[in-house]
Amino acid sequence: MSNRYYFFLGFFFCLAAALPAWGRKEKSGTEIIYTQKTDLEKNGAENSAAGKTEAMITMLVQAAGRVRLVGGGLIPETVITGPDREWYISREDEHLLKELQHRTVVVEGYETVVELRFANGLPAGERRTLKDIKIISIE
Repeated sequence: MSNRYYFFLGFFFCLAAALPAWGRKEKSGTEIIYTQKTDLEKNGAENSAAGKTEAMITMLVQAAGRVRLVGGGLIPETVITGPDREWYISREDEHLLKELQHRTVVVEGYETVVELRFANGLPAGERRTLKDIKIISIE
């Protein structure tokens, strides 16, 4: 038998092995992303209908704690660390506290609480951000 015979035999064998997969349609990346977004929108609508919104809650509070910088990026975030929670300072107000690192302060500002969730939908805690702050005392 010639080399041509073995070549065509191998070619048709590979063709026969691939034929069942040709009839299947796989989802493209955009269809998968669209499906995930649709599922998230449904979950958000269900949470809103049940009265459990993930919207931000804003109120005027006094925060007391030590000023520090957190984050490993080029621009770290300013945080006030209290005895039981942390408040992230908005970028607009960071200049007020940058020079007070490692000092204890009491500030007043508008606290925004955002519920954090993991990618699978489980709760991951809360992020508290202070905006429009006013320094009351420095220790």
